[in-house]
Amino acid sequence: MITDVQVWPITDDMDLEEVKHAGLSDGDKHLIAPTHFVTKEGQVIGAFCLTSPTVYWWMHSQKASMKDSLLAYQSLDALMRHNRIDRYIMPCEPTSPYYKLLNNRCNVLKSADGQDWTLFVNK
Repeated sequence: MITDVQVWPITDDMDLEEVKHAGLSDGDKHLIAPTHFVTKEGQVIGAFCLTSPTVYWWMHSQKASMKDSLLAYQSLDALMRHNRIDRYIMPCEPTSPYYKLLNNRCNVLKSADGQDWTLFVNK
């Protein structure tokens, strides 16, 4: 074998707990919906998600009230939880009128050093 690095699908709760534990033991890394894990010499050394649980949403700036937005948010959250997704990403610009709502109801995901993220799109 050229390398001992292997990639495995997460197939059960035991795999998932092992992967989450490995992330938390590496400087408190909270993984978002890992679908696969990477091992080397029998130890978990990484994980990745092939289907990022990301929610993009829009509400009309003139026709939707804050109450309407809150009901929409509660609905999308219920739908995600119904699909067994309890952690998901919602991009939002700070200038959005919904930024305050999300900031009050959600955790802000920061990079390890607290810097802004850069999102890359595959070419």
